[in-house]
Amino acid sequence: MPHEPQNAPPGTLDMMILSLLAEEPLHGYLIARRIEERSGGVLGIEEGSLYPALQRLRKRKAVTDEWSTQENGREVRVYSITREGRAELVESAIRWRMVSSAIQKIIQDIKGDRRVKLA
Repeated sequence: MPHEPQNAPPGTLDMMILSLLAEEPLHGYLIARRIEERSGGVLGIEEGSLYPALQRLRKRKAVTDEWSTQENGREVRVYSITREGRAELVESAIRWRMVSSAIQKIIQDIKGDRRVKLA
């Protein structure tokens, strides 16, 4: 059954952006598309979340940006990860793995066909 893309879990957008930029410099539209593609369409990032996240990363010196001209002549801002950004990515990935593993242990017995008491 098709579903609407979900927002990224709180605190994960910066980590996902840094992860993509660790592979190659990208402009905003491509960052959003890659997140959607790599998540199998589960995650969708809107401009209202993406660009403030990129600005936060710039202020923390985790990314730099520069204007570039595409083949079609359009100007785009291309973002690149910095040394500080790589260190932040490693730290946040370690924390995310630890937290997601702990949550998985808590919810591991819940199956789609099992009734879970909500109240």
